[in-house]
Amino acid sequence: MYRDFYRIEVNDLIILEAKGKITEANNKTNLIHRFDVPEGVNKLVIKYSYSPRILEDREKAVRLVKECYEKYGEKIIGRPSDDLPVKNLVTLSVDENGAYRGAAHRHADRQEHIIGKDFASPGFLKGEIHQGEWDIVLNVHSVSCDVDYQITVEGDEE
Repeated sequence: MYRDFYRIEVNDLIILEAKGKITEANNKTNLIHRFDVPEGVNKLVIKYSYSPRILEDREKAVRLVKECYEKYGEKIIGRPSDDLPVKNLVTLSVDENGAYRGAAHRHADRQEHIIGKDFASPGFLKGEIHQGEWDIVLNVHSVSCDVDYQITVEGDEE
């Protein structure tokens, strides 16, 4: 199971806290974290981080580079180690009541995003925050080792 902790608290405006481990078995999948936004929230602040960003096992990294070249029929020019480091990439997108609200397909391993009526971080749609069921979807583009992640969603009430 990729999620080992999940909490929703509305009283202190922490709407979601989730953390877990993504394994290589989760590679190229989407992991959904569903949460309810209460009435009266006018802004969401999403804090997201994962680690490690880089595969530290050099031997494994070189092997993975070689496997990629073989899989895609590319000739290796130079040494496979020239294509290091091998990076993990896990991005996020947000849906509001089943409708797309935006995505942050960025390479940073620590991110903070705001979604509100008058402002939204690049990649997200600004507008009213509606009560109901929201999803944060972790888009697992590439993981080459176990990756720990943490998501916190804070709400700002009117």
